[in-house]
Amino acid sequence: MEKDEIIRQRQANFRQTNAYAMQNGIILGVWSSLSLACFIGGLTTPIFNTLWLLTFLGIPVVTWILTLRFRRIVGLDVNFPFSRGFMHAFLTLLYCAVWAGVVTFVYLQFFDNGYLFDCYVQRLSDPELIKAMDATGMTQQIKDATGGLSAVDVVNEMRHVGAGNYAALIIYTYMLTSPVIAVVVGLLSMHRAHYTRN
Repeated sequence: MEKDEIIRQRQANFRQTNAYAMQNGIILGVWSSLSLACFIGGLTTPIFNTLWLLTFLGIPVVTWILTLRFRRIVGLDVNFPFSRGFMHAFLTLLYCAVWAGVVTFVYLQFFDNGYLFDCYVQRLSDPELIKAMDATGMTQQIKDATGGLSAVDVVNEMRHVGAGNYAALIIYTYMLTSPVIAVVVGLLSMHRAHYTRN
């Protein structure tokens, strides 16, 4: 195979990988939004807290499943190298990050109305929790780290941070973790075609 032909084949493979990653990023974005909804529900209902943990830890698993599905679409009669699995998973997670950031922004900007922070203030105002934090020295550590603010004061300060900053934090977190997840998914998704001679 000539050099130009190899370059064209790689470009075609990347375009195909990117197109499927864009579609799968929407699916993973819906999963991530479900995880966010479970997190918010978990602030008042313990069962949603468990569901949040499962959906949050399931993000790499769903990414792997989507990559395996892409591998089947590409065809099991061709090689599926680490690089292609890595790139599909990485791009899928980046597209998911955009959707997760948008959902976070829309929720905090238009629907939350301080509910999230109110739940944290209520929880941190629980006398049993205050007693436990005092006993472990956590109250003093928070004061030392924040210049004398209590945990409730910190949460109230967080109210003044814009929704865009929290959305950016979600995207930034995905950007930091996606290469690690993509490496694992790429390794687990590799496939070498076995050709039979006639």
